[in-house]
Amino acid sequence: MRARKRFVVAALALPLLTGLAACGQVQEVQQGLQNADEQIQQAQQNLDSISACAQAINVASFMPNFANPQQAKADAEAKAEELRKLADQTADQTLRQNLLEVEQSVQRVASGEITLEASAEWTTAQLERYQQVTTTCSQIGN
Repeated sequence: MRARKRFVVAALALPLLTGLAACGQVQEVQQGLQNADEQIQQAQQNLDSISACAQAINVASFMPNFANPQQAKADAEAKAEELRKLADQTADQTLRQNLLEVEQSVQRVASGEITLEASAEWTTAQLERYQQVTTTCSQIGN
């Protein structure tokens, strides 16, 4: 009789124990899916940053033709607007700040403040700002 009771208890407990084990496996699977989702989101952010960097490097390399002041102003105005928009869309705060600094510098050309006579000094400073953008981009995603 005792053996029969033990068998019945074991038979009744088996589905419960199996269910508990399955719950643990479900939790592990859910955690694995959550980790995978986080990795996908991080990869997407890295791709967004890389894309923003490619655009930033291209836009920040702007050098106007100071020999043609009217064209330099027009080109600088368009480039400043492009820099402003890109900075607004950039998630990385350091890159955003770098772009805004380049934009402010380019805006000085657009306003006519920087002329052919002052262009050498401006160009040197602009190259330093461009270097800051490329340095920031080289550090994003690492």
